[in-house]
Amino acid sequence: MLTRRKFVPTLTAPLFAKERKPNIILILSDDHHWQCLGAAGNPHIQTPNLDRLASRGVLFTNGIISTSMCAPSRGILLSGQESYQTGLDCNDHTGFRSFEGETVVEQLRRGGYETNLVGKWHIKPSPSECGFAKSSCWLAPAASRYLNPELRQGLDATANTETSGHITNIFTSAAVDVIQQAKQPYLLWLAYNAPHTPWTASEPYQKLYAGRNAELAPPNHPKATAPAPGRPAMMGRGGPGGNRPDGAFDWETYYAVISEMDAGIGRVVDAVEKSGQWNNTLILFAGDNGYLCGSKGLQGKVFPWEESIRVPMLAAGGLVKKATKSDAPVASIDIPATMLDVAGIRPSHRLFGASLRTAWSGGKFGRDASFSSWNDGRPEALVARFPVEPYRVVRTPARKYIVWESKKEAMFDLKADPFEEKNLAAAPAHAGALRAMKDRLRARMKETSDPAAAWL
Repeated sequence: MLTRRKFVPTLTAPLFAKERKPNIILILSDDHHWQCLGAAGNPHIQTPNLDRLASRGVLFTNGIISTSMCAPSRGILLSGQESYQTGLDCNDHTGFRSFEGETVVEQLRRGGYETNLVGKWHIKPSPSECGFAKSSCWLAPAASRYLNPELRQGLDATANTETSGHITNIFTSAAVDVIQQAKQPYLLWLAYNAPHTPWTASEPYQKLYAGRNAELAPPNHPKATAPAPGRPAMMGRGGPGGNRPDGAFDWETYYAVISEMDAGIGRVVDAVEKSGQWNNTLILFAGDNGYLCGSKGLQGKVFPWEESIRVPMLAAGGLVKKATKSDAPVASIDIPATMLDVAGIRPSHRLFGASLRTAWSGGKFGRDASFSSWNDGRPEALVARFPVEPYRVVRTPARKYIVWESKKEAMFDLKADPFEEKNLAAAPAHAGALRAMKDRLRARMKETSDPAAAWL
């Protein structure tokens, strides 16, 4: 397992040094179902601040996560490479084993940015080893209680310190301090652990939804089913996975935790505007993975189904001049390329995402499909201690193709069959579409030197 070096600034100059570079704020939620956002068409959830950001920026209606698990998701955001390229491919492997280049954070710091981490970290290399210069509080690799959490203070703190209050509010206050105190262009990496289990929402937010659980499911969420025989419902870390004693998914608390996070994001946006830096700031928001919420009898994430890999994603701030919705096939691996693009910094190594900047500047996005993967079939890869068969996904706004390590395959028409119930892979009428999707995936596998290329 690679032990990353301490970051040492170099004298390499940024590409553009005449004007102050734009501030970059990356906000991550955790286990966030793509429809749990008012702007995504959910009339039941209250997310006014995220909705306002979406109305002032670009809402990506087809955003997906490149690997749907906490640690590899963060590895992709740091490296701009797929999880099977870096070796950080599951929560059991929290350290990079194959990636030895500069992280995106290191490159931004070298390019003149003040780099700040606030919130959940969940990988083994320390924040300073990955390029962060400052951190007032962060959460080490693990889920945490929401009230009076144990957080680390300082980049290389080895001991946790119990902190008074609700974790969402603690992270928000620390982020606001970063914005208020910044003296140079800054990267603020703000990683909330909401809405990861075990959930606890403050009383005003819990009251928003109390007693309404039966009516709260998103409008396009599949009806929850019982777990498959012999397979537990729980996937991932923390809590019972989100089910109430009656077996129904606990939408009340899940929504309440998201609404409380939304209020925190509102405070962050207010701080940016009060700093006078709105016109020179890019805000990126994305879920670090989706959440199945009972779909197909499953909780958690990891699986290739829509509720697991699809996430809320948007870009806003003064750099985004035109409000719009984009159906471009974007993925989390595009975020590192976007950050370096807007900073005017030439990547130090090849990135395998495309900049989202074209979505708000009138250009054409750099791909016609997005990709997601799971690469670790060992039982110990998951806390629930049962394996998930490795797979690769290629997805367009209209279709999704999945191939598993066993070479079984599936293709779904996402427009006609959003719940992925009718596998079209063997249907003669769809042979042309199947061939086109497989060709896209083969090209991606070749581009990324994917060890799974033999599956096709």
